[in-house]
Amino acid sequence: MPLELNILVTCSNRRVALLDAFRCALAQAGVAGRVVAVEATEASPTYHLADEGVILPLVREPGFLPAILDTARRYAPCVIVPVTDLDIPLLAAHAEEFRAVGATPAVGSPSAIALCRDKTHMGKLLERAGLEGLPSLTLEAFERRAFFPCFVKPSRGSAGIGAAVIRDRVQLDAHLERFGRDVVVQEWIEGQEFTIDVYRSRDGQVRCVVPRQRLAVRSGEVEKGVTRKDRRLIDDAIRLASACEGLWGVFCCQCRRADESSPPRFFEINPRFGGGCLLSIRAGANLPLYLVQEVLGLEVTARLGEFTDRLLMLRYDDATYVQVDDPAALPGFHTPTFR
Repeated sequence: MPLELNILVTCSNRRVALLDAFRCALAQAGVAGRVVAVEATEASPTYHLADEGVILPLVREPGFLPAILDTARRYAPCVIVPVTDLDIPLLAAHAEEFRAVGATPAVGSPSAIALCRDKTHMGKLLERAGLEGLPSLTLEAFERRAFFPCFVKPSRGSAGIGAAVIRDRVQLDAHLERFGRDVVVQEWIEGQEFTIDVYRSRDGQVRCVVPRQRLAVRSGEVEKGVTRKDRRLIDDAIRLASACEGLWGVFCCQCRRADESSPPRFFEINPRFGGGCLLSIRAGANLPLYLVQEVLGLEVTARLGEFTDRLLMLRYDDATYVQVDDPAALPGFHTPTFR
């Protein structure tokens, strides 16, 4: 009997290329299955371009958990892949309930997820790994010894919303007025920034590490990036990922450095597929395939260092077109959404 596994990608919205990568991964693994977009509205590209689309309540609504449990039961055996921070804590907290219906949430333990989300506690993890970081200060601590330029972002933010380089007090006050005071503040290092994609198996082995230099960023996601076989970045990312107890599967960490000779200073871990992970996948690090292999108990074919160096990604916009019956039912009909 052939192996079967369905892929449920939640809150996927624009991540059409990632769905395509999972389709390819299923085919490469010789596994039957469908790639399903789990969305809150039909006005989502992935809803129309996935093998199937499912509409559920918003993550913050009480009906979301029973609805996604029912969906997981219907598509079992399946793996649930979150690609934003919205539903990760819920999936982690209820992982046993999902496993009971034949679904595997691709998320770490609740304690590991809480550590990743609380940016002020990153220092403890970095200290355990013996790495340099960019300490995250609460606004209250920052005010006791304010410095500029600094980097400000929401303490539990995502997608780059509310993140900005602040160069003086006037700019800081305006930023806090717009985005609120629940922020963390970091030293700003002028120089290079990297996202490093990681695959860590359930037994704690770091199987894959791909540094991607961020050349241009739009709305928190990389727009232009290039892979880098940089020994220091790879070795430090292995040390950090090895210290991430409770995380498994695909995640990414971020760091900055002043120049090529400076040590990387880490400041964030995102416990999910990063927005620019397609660059790593195209460079030969088949992250969706590794996840499929591990969930099915197959050999994980990842090999450290096996990816194409200096591969440049230039992202661009595309669109899909859908005939609708009632435009008034679309999100943004009465007032547009600005991101």
